Amino acid sequence: MELVHFYLKLVLDGKFTLVSTYLEKRNVEIDVTYNFTNQDTPSDTDITIHGLTQRTANKFKAGKALTMYAGFFNADWTENTVAHILTAKITSVSPLKNDSGDWILHLVIQDGTKVDPGKAIKVAASKKIRIKSANHSFQYRKQLGAYEKQQREDRQTWLKANPKANTHQKHSRYVQMENNIKSYRTQLKGKQNRFNKEMNKKKSYRTKTVYKFISFKPGTKGSAIIKKLTTKSGINISKMKLVYDRPYYNGYNARKKPLNCIRDIAKDCKTDMFYQNGKLVIMSFAKNKKVNYTCVPETGLITPPDLSDDDDSKNTYQATILFNPKITTGSVFRIEDKFSGFVDDVIVTSGSASIQAGDTPTMDINFKKLSAYKKEQAKSIKKQQSSDAKSKAKLDDKNRKAAIKKRKERSKKHGKK
Repeated sequence: MELVHFYLKLVLDGKFTLVSTYLEKRNVEIDVTYNFTNQDTPSDTDITIHGLTQRTANKFKAGKALTMYAGFFNADWTENTVAHILTAKITSVSPLKNDSGDWILHLVIQDGTKVDPGKAIKVAASKKIRIKSANHSFQYRKQLGAYEKQQREDRQTWLKANPKANTHQKHSRYVQMENNIKSYRTQLKGKQNRFNKEMNKKKSYRTKTVYKFISFKPGTKGSAIIKKLTTKSGINISKMKLVYDRPYYNGYNARKKPLNCIRDIAKDCKTDMFYQNGKLVIMSFAKNKKVNYTCVPETGLITPPDLSDDDDSKNTYQATILFNPKITTGSVFRIEDKFSGFVDDVIVTSGSASIQAGDTPTMDINFKKLSAYKKEQAKSIKKQQSSDAKSKAKLDDKNRKAAIKKRKERSKKHGKK
């Protein structure tokens, strides 16, 4: 199919429709710039609509849902590649503006609802506390301090009364003072211990409700933790399929905000977390079905693949292609460019689309070779599994020692009987 006519349609709240084909008489000029990323925050899309009346412009208000469709028709309008691009809420609308006789409305929509990070989740737990403490250690320290002070004052009084005392006499007096203090300390400690022993027989407790960070026992898997956190926080994950459902052998304590915890766990499980068609998903790009599209200069490759020089984007390529509604974050398709020698299946990590009235709509995409992406993922999983195996060995050893200790205590107790 030869792509000839570009088609763009906006539907407001499922009722009001604007269409841009650049050919029809009742055509509306619409400029769109939208982004797609592998981040867990929704992207903003800028839309500029030309030639609107004030009455029509008033229909576009913040909070309303806007759906966008785009693609190409063939020459006789019998076939097309038009597809749903996104459905999102309008976040801001600028007042209608006149630019040299052209009335322009600018608005911003957000591809998905930004998740409120909220606070770290705490759950109620019961804790037994003493109704009245039997610890008189403060009283003990107070008595001891008073006795020590008295002994030192008595020594100073003796020194003043015996100015001609020799060194041996002074030292003897000092040793006597220290022995008195030591003896009194032992006496008080014994008294305190006997008191505590007696009071322990009369302990009384009450149950108090305390709030602790939600925690998970050793061996809990990442998927179970994420499900619990989403239930408690109200965060909606549209799809979740972890590449490596990591077991947390040291347990997991959710001290961070829920979304931050989920992000960390997804990373530990070597799985991408991103927005797709306005919904938050956790899944591997490599699991996506390959798009039936081979991008060559004749079908839409505008600039050849070029390796990114960004240190944070290792093995990432860049290219500009003809707008294709099927291409977005995680899309897998093939690029063949004989001129540069690049021939491979690729996976899109991020990009942006530019649709300007009168210009050919294009997309700037960042991508990796599918084989390299899978290799990096496999290497990362292997490293994590090795680390988890060591954690499991430590946990097993700890449990084994605890079981042996328990058996010995049980045997000792049975022997006494």
